[in-house]
Amino acid sequence: MAFKLGSEKRGFPKIFKKNLEGDTLAEANMDGSMYVDPSVNLNSRFGRRVIKHEQCHIDQMESGRAAYGDDWVMWEDKIYIRKEENGVNVIDGPNGRWPEGDPNHPWEQEAMEAEDE
Repeated sequence: MAFKLGSEKRGFPKIFKKNLEGDTLAEANMDGSMYVDPSVNLNSRFGRRVIKHEQCHIDQMESGRAAYGDDWVMWEDKIYIRKEENGVNVIDGPNGRWPEGDPNHPWEQEAMEAEDE
């Protein structure tokens, strides 16, 4: 008899080191993985906060509350447009137009709160 692993989560995200642009330190991906800039020490307190932040975004996507593409972000079943404005990547989100990663976006507010859990 063969043993087959199920599709349930094992509790650990796939983390890949990747040189990220600008001041971006980490990114959550739709496939449940995350990219973390090599400058981040994952064993430090700060590194653990970065992981918790991105894990929150992964949880948001896995629950269906969030999704994204190159030109859009979906949050709680509403689509918001991503674009570049004066060299800055912005999202016309539910709280107005803010740069990507800005704490005024509700998905970022949740992720920032998760950093301290």
